[in-house]
Amino acid sequence: MIRKPGPWPSLALLSAAVFVSVTTELVPTGLLLSMSRDLAVSESQLGLLVTGYALMVALFAAPLGTLTARMPRKRLLVVALAAYTASNAVMTVAANYPVAFTARLLGGVTHGLFWAVVGGYAARLVSPDRIGRAVTLVSAGGSMAVLIGVPAGTSLGTATGWRAAFALLTGVAVVLTLLVWWLLPEVPGSTATVRTPMREVLRVPNFPPIVVMTAVVMLGTYMMITYTAPLLHRAGISEDGIAPVLLANGLAGTLMLPVAGWIADRHLRTGIVAASGLLLGGLVLMWLNGAAAWTAITAVIVLGFGMGLLPIFMQAATLRVAPDHTEQASGINASAYNVGVAAGALTGAFALDAWGLGAIPPLAALLVATGMALYLSGTARAGARVQPERM
Repeated sequence: MIRKPGPWPSLALLSAAVFVSVTTELVPTGLLLSMSRDLAVSESQLGLLVTGYALMVALFAAPLGTLTARMPRKRLLVVALAAYTASNAVMTVAANYPVAFTARLLGGVTHGLFWAVVGGYAARLVSPDRIGRAVTLVSAGGSMAVLIGVPAGTSLGTATGWRAAFALLTGVAVVLTLLVWWLLPEVPGSTATVRTPMREVLRVPNFPPIVVMTAVVMLGTYMMITYTAPLLHRAGISEDGIAPVLLANGLAGTLMLPVAGWIADRHLRTGIVAASGLLLGGLVLMWLNGAAAWTAITAVIVLGFGMGLLPIFMQAATLRVAPDHTEQASGINASAYNVGVAAGALTGAFALDAWGLGAIPPLAALLVATGMALYLSGTARAGARVQPERM
């Protein structure tokens, strides 16, 4: 295992890769209205582009994490970024919904491979006491994707057509693939002679509550995130006004980054509960008065604060409780995260068709509250074996 005391430029490049990854995953949420018109499908059908993408991650992240655990990390990252390039290029020229859906499935498999690799890569570049800060820096790419990538893609897509957003992502992915190939250090895979089965990794103390909470909380959160644009439109915000609200959401998450690493390294369990509480608060606001523009905007911003913290904390918790199985544990948690994304987008589509937009916030709030409760009860039972703040 390679350890380096302060490889911050390499971590920054990994953060840029996360930026491309998260922007690729989420940019359809900001372009949902225009994409559904152009591809001649309903908003709920268009939301399935998010579902299909996330489903591929859910299915493949954990198996790919296990199958590739002993392979060199840099090579896998280059393959993943090249595949992002291909997926976005196909989206750029997609003439109809089936082609676009196929491109998103390719992107989802790519995402599964990427997230099975990136967490363990970052963990191998730093000493154990710096994992929280390393994860924060790498995860900053996700926050910047929400802050800059998705709003920029939404603005560009609104002004010149949604294909232009995917064309830009294709170009960025090409450049980043080359930079990773040239600049990142070589990091070997696992040196274990025997591959640990996933069922054994899932028995690591305190890991199951993390996986369950990730899936259930993200299910509720992505019910809301996938349909943010229609919910804001319902509140009287114009299609052109959606991008600035998404920008505020991303800025809120970015403002959390300076404290996220410090909290992750010192008060992780408390931070997980607090970040989940922010998500729950935003959903409750949207539930109670989401038809009012300022309440809807405030709710989206509060969600940004929570999403700026929780994914970082869950990744740090994963690496901390399973330090000997970083690739497999990261892959499992990525699968759980995207089970939530896929199920959230799909459940949101059903709720939208069956009961209308107003049903989404209360259902999402109930799911986030359930995920919090499951985490607290699960870690309380395991608390005698592992110190709570290490969970």
